[in-house]
Amino acid sequence: MPACAPYSLPENRVYSEKDDPYIYYAESMEAYDAKDYQLALQKIDQALILNDKLAQFYQLKGDIHRALLENDKAIEAYNTAIKKRSNFVEVHLSIASLYEKQKQYDQATRSYKRAAGLEPSRIDILLKIVNCYIQWNEMDVAEHHLNSYKKNADEQNKPLSDQYYVLRGEVLFLKNRYEESLVYLNQVSQPDSLTLYLYGKNYYALENFDSGVTYFNQLLNQDKENGSWYFYRGIYFYSQKDYNDARGQFEYGLKQDSTLYETHYYLGKILLDEGNHVEALKEFQNYRRYEMDPAKAEEVENIIQSLGAGSE
Repeated sequence: MPACAPYSLPENRVYSEKDDPYIYYAESMEAYDAKDYQLALQKIDQALILNDKLAQFYQLKGDIHRALLENDKAIEAYNTAIKKRSNFVEVHLSIASLYEKQKQYDQATRSYKRAAGLEPSRIDILLKIVNCYIQWNEMDVAEHHLNSYKKNADEQNKPLSDQYYVLRGEVLFLKNRYEESLVYLNQVSQPDSLTLYLYGKNYYALENFDSGVTYFNQLLNQDKENGSWYFYRGIYFYSQKDYNDARGQFEYGLKQDSTLYETHYYLGKILLDEGNHVEALKEFQNYRRYEMDPAKAEEVENIIQSLGAGSE
């Protein structure tokens, strides 16, 4: 990593109360903690008028803009803080998390890596990098950084975190290594919603629907407004040829979340089985219009052709 640029310590000055930037900074912090972000912004700007050399002032300004969902202004303030103090790890992390939220994973990983280089003992940052590469669909690179995390944890005599096992399980699932994924998930001491989801998806991929549905039931108990959990319950009932219950789950899931496009495929299959070709055709056409799994493409096109409507 490049060497850190030097930065100045706060000036040893005596301020009068009316022109003391630290008073305005403290008032801004107080307003920020009280979620009065406009007042906080006003106060930190007054502090910066009096002293624009302190990185912590720009950090707070970035935090305020972030709370106001003004992400570009937040990044601008954070970048100014970095210019004042290049080794400001927490600001690098703030920049990275904003880029990650905006799905700018190249920028996010760059900032996370700068933070990790500045503070090598913070191996948790490596897992943030792993998550970015997963979202970026770079599984081999994600796996490489998981290996780096484990190596560093071993060298520092630190226990492997639950997040490590979850991310390792996620990478293996996305690489279609379902049995291996389950081995790592089994080592998670306190399963979160992502862990439960990965359990369910792994078991479904292995066509063990009885085991898989138990995890989606747990997720449904945690969040009854999430249409995805009804969709996966529908898959279970469909696998059991219980089409009435499957249809009910699919329709309710679609009502909760209209972007569950694969639901149209299964509803089309159920309607086709029932001999309702007109409605089945509509469902398959909706599926083709919004989403098309390459594995299902030939089947769907053949069904649409057989129903006499190759074009819409």
